[in-house]
Amino acid sequence: MKTIFHLVLLAVILTALAGCAKENPAKEVLATIGDYSLYEADLVSEAELYPPAYRKTVTKEEMLNDLIRKKLMLMEAQRRGLDKKPEFLKMVQRFWEQSLLRSLMDEKSKETLSSLKGTDEEKHKEAARMMQEWADGLGKNVNIKINKAVLEKIEIK
Repeated sequence: MKTIFHLVLLAVILTALAGCAKENPAKEVLATIGDYSLYEADLVSEAELYPPAYRKTVTKEEMLNDLIRKKLMLMEAQRRGLDKKPEFLKMVQRFWEQSLLRSLMDEKSKETLSSLKGTDEEKHKEAARMMQEWADGLGKNVNIKINKAVLEKIEIK
């Protein structure tokens, strides 16, 4: 059941990532690559990934050409079925998990820090303690069973 949930979640994420490929009648198409449409927001979003100093050295046309080249390579990867390989899906799952964990920790950290008073050093020290206490308490109301026989058989190299 957990695997099905992860696969459905992965499908939702991949659909969201591919969402900019759908026609958007309210906006003008900047470029088309086969059936795929690029919009102004796609170029702006891509440009924001570049360091600010680099953005000043390249033209919009160069950025657009880079984005087109990247999309062509992604299309080729999909044509080869690389997006359906278990190794790729595992990488996407790990990325999703790490991103979700980071979002949770950022949110909880901000929440914790905002509730504290004192110097920055005191607040961060107390926040670290509170975060550890919070994380340790997450499993209190969850039934966790560990199969020690299986654990003992596992060899980590």
